[in-house]
Amino acid sequence: MRSTRAAVFGVVGALAITAISVGLRAVGVPIRIELLLGTSFGLPPTAFAFAVGTAMHLAIGGAFGLVYGWLFETVWNHGGASTGMILAVIHAALIGMAVGLTPSFHPLVPQRLPDPGPFFANGGSLGVVSFFAAHVVYGAIVGHGYGHVAAEREWAPSV
Repeated sequence: MRSTRAAVFGVVGALAITAISVGLRAVGVPIRIELLLGTSFGLPPTAFAFAVGTAMHLAIGGAFGLVYGWLFETVWNHGGASTGMILAVIHAALIGMAVGLTPSFHPLVPQRLPDPGPFFANGGSLGVVSFFAAHVVYGAIVGHGYGHVAAEREWAPSV
């Protein structure tokens, strides 16, 4: 497994999710992954909490990149953007369910921060679609950046 490559592209993918989230918030879709992460340990919802949450999001993105790389190599024997996008749908489905549990573990939800709902459903159907779409972009970035796995490199053209 190419761990460094997986982690780096996981961070790049997380940056893409953050950029997409910023754009979505600008048009009124309340996806605040970074703020939820930054305030999850009781920090008040400030720019500092957003920065802490962004750092956490990038670190988590790198860790998920490692998971994707491992799955590419050991489960699917296939890498690339399309495989990453398929994996991202599963990833988003699992994480989206956990987001639905936010009020049960987050100290500021719903008293000071709004409950995002499962899959950010409290942002409406656009929130759910955006949540999945952002993760599919993540998967495409990680899959494309990771490239072919060892089993594929025997027959696939080099990239």
